[in-house]
Amino acid sequence: MKVNRMKYKKQSVAFVLGMILLLVGTGSLMVAAMGQIKEKMNISANTTLLNSTRMISDSLLNNFSSDQQQLETCANLFSRIDTGQAPDVVRALAEYTDATAFFRFYFIGADGRGWDSTGAGLSPRDLSFDEIALSQGKTGYSDAYIGASGRLQITFQTPVWIDGEQAGALYADKTMANYHSPSLFTFSGGAGSAYVVQADDGAWIIDSSASGTDDLYAFLEKQRNDPAVSAALKNLIAENRSGTIRIQYRQQDSFLCFVPLDCSHPWYLISILPQNILQQESAEILQLISFALAGLLIALVLITVLLLSRQASSSREQERKRREQLFQIISENVDFAFLLYTPSKRKVEMLSENVRVLFNIEPDDAVRHPERLFLSCGMPEQDPAGRAFLNGQLNQRQRCEYQQGTANELQRWIEIYFIPVHADQYLAVLHETTPEHHMRQDLADALRQSQENNQARTVFFSSMSHDIRTPMNGIIGMTTIAQAHLNEPEKVAHCLDKISLASQHLLDLINEVLDMSRIESGKISLKKEPVNLSQLISDVLILVKPDLTKKRQTLHIRSSALDYDTVLGDTLHLQKILLNLLSNAVKYTPPEQDITIGLHEEPDGDDKIKVIFTVEDTGIGMTPEFLTRIFTPFERAQDSRISQISGTGLGMAITKNIVDMMSGTLQVESQLGVGSKFTVTLPLSTAQTPQLQEAVLAGCRVLVVDDDLDTCEGLRAMLEVEKVQVTCANTGQQGIDAALLAHQEGRDYLGIIMDWRMDDLNGIEAARRIRAQISDEIPIILLSAYNWEDVEQEALDAGINGFLTKPIFRNELIEKLSRALTRNRPDSETAEEAQNNRVPAEDFSGMRVLLAEDNELNREIVIELLNSCGIKLTCAQNGRQALDLVREQPADAFDLILMDIHMPEMNGYEATEAIRNLADPVKAALPIIAMTADAFEEDVQKCIAAGMNGHIAKPIEYSLLFETLRRYQPDEQPSTNPRNEDKDHEYQS
Repeated sequence: MKVNRMKYKKQSVAFVLGMILLLVGTGSLMVAAMGQIKEKMNISANTTLLNSTRMISDSLLNNFSSDQQQLETCANLFSRIDTGQAPDVVRALAEYTDATAFFRFYFIGADGRGWDSTGAGLSPRDLSFDEIALSQGKTGYSDAYIGASGRLQITFQTPVWIDGEQAGALYADKTMANYHSPSLFTFSGGAGSAYVVQADDGAWIIDSSASGTDDLYAFLEKQRNDPAVSAALKNLIAENRSGTIRIQYRQQDSFLCFVPLDCSHPWYLISILPQNILQQESAEILQLISFALAGLLIALVLITVLLLSRQASSSREQERKRREQLFQIISENVDFAFLLYTPSKRKVEMLSENVRVLFNIEPDDAVRHPERLFLSCGMPEQDPAGRAFLNGQLNQRQRCEYQQGTANELQRWIEIYFIPVHADQYLAVLHETTPEHHMRQDLADALRQSQENNQARTVFFSSMSHDIRTPMNGIIGMTTIAQAHLNEPEKVAHCLDKISLASQHLLDLINEVLDMSRIESGKISLKKEPVNLSQLISDVLILVKPDLTKKRQTLHIRSSALDYDTVLGDTLHLQKILLNLLSNAVKYTPPEQDITIGLHEEPDGDDKIKVIFTVEDTGIGMTPEFLTRIFTPFERAQDSRISQISGTGLGMAITKNIVDMMSGTLQVESQLGVGSKFTVTLPLSTAQTPQLQEAVLAGCRVLVVDDDLDTCEGLRAMLEVEKVQVTCANTGQQGIDAALLAHQEGRDYLGIIMDWRMDDLNGIEAARRIRAQISDEIPIILLSAYNWEDVEQEALDAGINGFLTKPIFRNELIEKLSRALTRNRPDSETAEEAQNNRVPAEDFSGMRVLLAEDNELNREIVIELLNSCGIKLTCAQNGRQALDLVREQPADAFDLILMDIHMPEMNGYEATEAIRNLADPVKAALPIIAMTADAFEEDVQKCIAAGMNGHIAKPIEYSLLFETLRRYQPDEQPSTNPRNEDKDHEYQS
């Protein structure tokens, strides 16, 4: 017995020693395996960084290739022009500059002469880079150099071929800053940065982190790297190799990846990423492996204890059950579920029991069919990660989040980690992340809503403060002028016209405010309505004319030949764009200086054109640094001269936002102390195809007198299309001499177009001198960029026959000139415009209308307006009275009902419903038009749904009111005309 006991003891000691050796050996193997795994993960991470860097390299090279192709496209277009004509070449180069991201184009012909997009001449000797296009006929781009931009730039170059022969070369400059895209040169959530350097000395070409150093090696020294690191990197780059190297970056262990750029210049792409970011995934996997090792060691210890205990089989079974109970208790008290899976056997080795509570699936079912567990978590049936886990194709740790439930069901988010523990054993860790997801979503929604509310509120108040004051200034100013000239009806009428115009602008702004109150996140809807460009510019000039006059500034309007005077757009916002730009030009231009407005058209496909507005001043200008911030809200240049000028710094931000909404562009050029130029390009649809009058001017001789050469050439181009012979004079005296010379030769001009304001002699005085020697049979049309009403009588007394306002449109010019030359009728622009601004004369004699309106002032306006048109009007103060009148009067008593909505006793909706329910079908079908201040689209639809036939918003647009009345005017009217008699309306009290 004792011997047996000793033998058992020796066996136990030997077994314990063997188990200890086994544990030590197993631990050593696991540590070695972890080292190998870590090394492989490091290699994988380095390979990933190298591949990411190559992807950045490919994207950058694609950008270069795209720009080169764009230049070649321009070269193909350029070959169609006469390269010997400098103006044509410069104009084309300027157009390419405006249309592309290159800041300068230039062309050098085969004869060595060339010009850039600003009109400056140059030759091959002026080029600061290795030229290959002109000398070798090759296409490419230069090495980086400091050029005309004052910054590091490259030049793209390509030969220009005409009829198979090289006519020269086209060049385009672009700064390297244009290629510095944050989405391209930063990665891994901003932790990683990419750079481009020269291979020979490491000089920066693109410094994405603004390091403040001259080259890569100075940057590494600044980051406190050992000089040996820089030396090793320099040698590797000199050997044209690619790879990674360990460095210190921002006091962190990091990896630097270097890859040569596949281009014609010795450039290298550098990327830097901290080691902890690069190896983040491997650290998590190693942590999980450590947990697995600890579990394995615990399992070995338990096995050892079990074997040493020599318990009976029943005791071992009880111990097993006890451990299982302990595992399940742990599982039931945590929110994680675990599944250990052997893909070669397609067998679940271990599964925590809490899947029943967490994911509503029976553990036995999940063991037999693990894919059902994943499907219950919302994983798609063909999910790549799930398929790889189940089929033994999982190569790396993957984290996936799945959504369970549709939008109409209870939604949950489940996070699953798929982990390859061994080559043939995978671990899945499942965890519900619904609370975290909701918290992140709620925080993001709250932040976005707060930002949108702040932005909308800021834009709202600033825009209103900026824009309401301008028309109010016109209203107050014209009211003051009218009060000072009460004894001059024509002057008062003129002021009332301007007040009406400014009031309409103010009304449009108020309507926009009401619309904005219904729009979330600052979004503004754009209208699509006919816009007369000539009237648009005229209206804007009326609003800024007081400030122009006050500062004695000179306004010029320049335009090319314009075919379309009406386009489809948003009048209010177009006016706001021009008003903001022109107001700024007036504010920031010193007195007695010049301001120029330009208007040009370019075809843009079927029924579309590009309308180009330019506003140029000779004001104080802006610094290049401020130009980068000019469209930022509340930004104003720091200048003592500007501090004396009122402004919020929102005008340009609002203008830029409107232009962007219209899919247009806003470009600004400025030079400090010289002036600024703003160019707005808007793609707009044409409202009509220009229909010119039949050629009645063919063969006529016309004299154009204008000191603006662009205007002369524009008029010549438009008139020569009509086969009109045009002679141009550039001063008033030249115009007089030309007219007198033609008269002496017996070849009088059939018409004279005379600019009003010229330097030597204005148009009115020149016309007076011509009339002194030539009869008034030759019509003279006065051309002006200004509102000419103030000098209308003086012009007529001097012999002017008609007026024409810049910018000049082809239709208007031909019509005006034809009417003046043929003497079909006298031309009085003042009478026409005055008539357009007044309530049009309409005749609705005998028409019977019922007006339901509770506001006394509104009733008075409508009574006065409709009685003047011959309408017999009956009034009711509320919906109840209107219903009673319709019920009690004969069926033919009324032709139309104008119904207010908000009235006492019975509102407009209720009254309409009651009328529609009358037994008499004639009365029930009476046309009812809502006339209300509820102007939203939903208000219109509500009126239609209530049974009304139409909607007129207050303040009343007379043209819309009369159009509605004409629609319901009976075909046959009584012969009597009760216009302006006291019995024209009845009043129901």
